[in-house]
This record gives sequence, structure tokens and C-alpha cells, in this order.
Amino acid sequence: MRSVRRVLAAFAIVAALTVLAISPASAAETKTLNALKDCGSFPDPATCLITESNLKALEGATVYYTALVFYSDHLTSPVTLVTTDRRGSTATGQCTFYYAGPTAGNGHCEYWSGTGKLAGFHATLLVGTTTIVQSDGTGFVNSLTGPYWFDRPDNEEND
Repeated sequence: MRSVRRVLAAFAIVAALTVLAISPASAAETKTLNALKDCGSFPDPATCLITESNLKALEGATVYYTALVFYSDHLTSPVTLVTTDRRGSTATGQCTFYYAGPTAGNGHCEYWSGTGKLAGFHATLLVGTTTIVQSDGTGFVNSLTGPYWFDRPDNEEND
């Protein structure tokens, strides 16, 4: 019964964050981000690479987990996303990932600020079920899906 409450609580938090995140975006154009994040092919376990993205600025970006905290069924950390553009644009947020229990392989990330090409960047992303990418069971790729917007006068991605 306790695990059911945790799952329900986690889904309630994600739903509430989604509603709160979309509300301020009403003035900005909200689009849907679809991306893939590889978190298993790197020597540093606190680093992931965005290998595919429909938002050009995120293609090839590195996500750094800056203060990992592990719990019995999940991990959470502030994150800094750094792009490959010449300015080294960044986005700041928080990610949670469940590795045990009924929600294993899923999570969520919220971003609330950015610099350079990502100035004014906001996103509320669901992290999809993992896919193992190596035959020895190490490495995994996650899908990232959810609304994003830019809170700035032009409301557009800077090219």
C-alpha cells in the first residue's frame, strides 16, 4: 500500500508541476520537445548527452547532474545543460529518475532558466522508459517529451 501511495504522490507532483509550468507560458508560444538522452556511454555517471532533439539548440548538449542524491527507489539532482554553440548556452533545472518500483525507468525534468541561445528557456519534460544500449546491460537512452517555451520578447529559439 505504501508503494502505491508513493506512485500516486509522484504522479500528482508531476501533474501539478505541469499545470504550474504551463500557466506562465500562456503569453509565450508553447511547443512540444521530443528528444533522446544517452546517460550510459560516458565515464562520468553524472553526465548525459542529448543525442537527438527537435529543438536545434539542444542537439549534442551535455546534461550535468550537479548534486546527485540517491533514495531507495529514485535519484534527484539539480542539472545544468550546456549546448555545443560557440557561446556555450546553458539551461538550469532539476531532474528526478526512478530506478526501482512500479515507476522504474521513468522520471521528470524541469528547466526554468537559460543563457545565450537558451535565454528564457522553460520546459517540463517526462523522462520515458529506458532502453539498454549495450549488450552487457550497461548504458541506457531515455526519451524526453513535454512542453517548452521561451520567456522573452521574441518567444523564439535564437539561431
